[in-house]
Amino acid sequence: MGKEEALEELFKSLKMSFKNASIYPPEHPALKKSVSEVKEKIDVALNYLSPLKISFTPNSLLVDGQYFEKESLYEELARTFHVQRIKMIEVKQGLSVEELMTFLTKAYLSPKEILKKGGFSHILEEEKITHLAVEELDYSQLLKGEGEEIKDIWPHLLHEAVEKEDIKKISELADNFEKVVGHFKIEELLENEQFKGNINKFFTQLQNMGKDKFRKCSKELLKSIVKSQNISRETKLEKSRTFFKDLSNEDIASTLLEEIITDEDFNSLSFQIFSELSERTRHKNIAGSFKEQFQKESILHSSPKIREKIKELMTGSSSSVISEVYRETLSALLRDMSSEGEMTFDQKQLQKNYHFILLSLLEEEQRKKRVVNTLEKILDEWDNIIRERNLEYFKHIIEVLNKRRGDLTSEPVFTNINTKILDYMVDQLALREKSHVDFEDFITYLQGSFLSSKPYLDKIFQEEKINTQIMKFFFRLYPDSLPLFKKNLKEKSSDTKFIKKLLESLEEADSPESKEIYKYILSSGTESTKIEVLKTVQQSSAYDEKHLFSLLEKGSDSLKKEALGILIKDESTKEKALEKLFSIPSFFGTKNKILLDHVRIVREMDLTETKDNLVTLSRKKFFWNKKLKEEASKVLEKWDARKN
Repeated sequence: MGKEEALEELFKSLKMSFKNASIYPPEHPALKKSVSEVKEKIDVALNYLSPLKISFTPNSLLVDGQYFEKESLYEELARTFHVQRIKMIEVKQGLSVEELMTFLTKAYLSPKEILKKGGFSHILEEEKITHLAVEELDYSQLLKGEGEEIKDIWPHLLHEAVEKEDIKKISELADNFEKVVGHFKIEELLENEQFKGNINKFFTQLQNMGKDKFRKCSKELLKSIVKSQNISRETKLEKSRTFFKDLSNEDIASTLLEEIITDEDFNSLSFQIFSELSERTRHKNIAGSFKEQFQKESILHSSPKIREKIKELMTGSSSSVISEVYRETLSALLRDMSSEGEMTFDQKQLQKNYHFILLSLLEEEQRKKRVVNTLEKILDEWDNIIRERNLEYFKHIIEVLNKRRGDLTSEPVFTNINTKILDYMVDQLALREKSHVDFEDFITYLQGSFLSSKPYLDKIFQEEKINTQIMKFFFRLYPDSLPLFKKNLKEKSSDTKFIKKLLESLEEADSPESKEIYKYILSSGTESTKIEVLKTVQQSSAYDEKHLFSLLEKGSDSLKKEALGILIKDESTKEKALEKLFSIPSFFGTKNKILLDHVRIVREMDLTETKDNLVTLSRKKFFWNKKLKEEASKVLEKWDARKN
């Protein structure tokens, strides 16, 4: 065997081992066998090249000055290593199977995990691997990526850059800050002292390098903190101010102007938080700079949209807490913008103000009769309140209702408005599932309302409004309503489209209730819905082993196939499941039809592990076993031909 042939065999074996390492745990026989084979191929290759160095590009391999490329084997192997940021591996004489096994399993760590552990070279060092070394790609190249990948890697690159005071890397991180800051969970940044400290060091070093990048990054972080809805105002103020102490009055003012112009969700509460992130002694100068910058943008003066935005900031429910300095500035700008020199309110704005007046009366009124009358007026206005799409208003109303719960519990209007609030919450969750954090206050409030589960069930089963959050919130509000849920589900058991949507929602919810609902559909649903359940269960842990074995014994071929697909994924049930398929007594061929079906199932699923069972069937005597013998033999011939 020559050098090229030895390398070719090594590459084939290495590819197979990587595939097995991605599927099986280290103790699995298939992985152990393939790793031993790689070790043997490496030993052969080391006879020609010692040490053996293999370099990787995105699409090719390089060994001893020779490129291996333009074939799927080389390209797939090169991509595997390149994705893991490994530029080159060097293998020395004496490499053990244990060292190789550790290397292959560690190669599947994510970039985030590798960086956490100090890089791949450090991992090998910790694992005491001395006969294999790697050269890693520069992880800063990942900054060219997007989304989750860059979000996960950025904090680790930041820590490394600020600790080493690496000017080049700090500059690269600043260039990507705008792209990555939108993916941060601001609450994680504020609660993680190391991350928070690194951001402060980052800003300090940016100032030393020049103001432009510091200004740009500080302004982007300021916008993200103001927009974040997952943390309280108090936490924002307490833990964020330090970031912006060196940001100039002009930069804070320009950031405020940008938010008012570009962010439709920027409201009076956002304005309040924005202003409080800077010291009160700076407010006058910031407001003055804001007014000056606004006046320079002459196009804004004639914009009805901007005029309405400023009106909303001054009349929103949180407008009273905006400092007087900013209120005067906004008022002055409005006077300048209005040809009549005064604020004019349209019908829509008057209606909005009326709703807030009703809310104030509900909070302040002491006489129960007046409280009930006010609540009835709010109920009369409910459709208009909904159209305003003001989540802030709803948060205020449940806060007030919670305070007055003792006075209103026995009043029908209280039950009616709680039902309306529930309807609103489910409708909003159906529209924007990812914003579920906004509704934690609703859940906390409704948990104490003793509201019937019927309105919620109607939303799910009549209006078919269903997703992961709707399901999670249902069982949080009504933890004892599983029997009632099943009763409603029974009426929809033949609606495959609905059942599929329900199963997708339950899969992500992955709760104890999910498991119970799966079992219920498997016991009472139609054939098609049962198959949908089994397909969903394959992706989750919510399955009942006993029920799956029951399907394997008594289910249709389609159900058996799906159940088997789940059982063979777990080594603890795989052998038992395969044995159950072929341990059926068939005196005089009475059960041969079932055995034939099982042969077809293992053929379709390519379960070569059942070869011994098929060999036994192919050797059966007597004429009544002829068809069974032929079918088993065909499958064996097909497998043997492919192997050869």
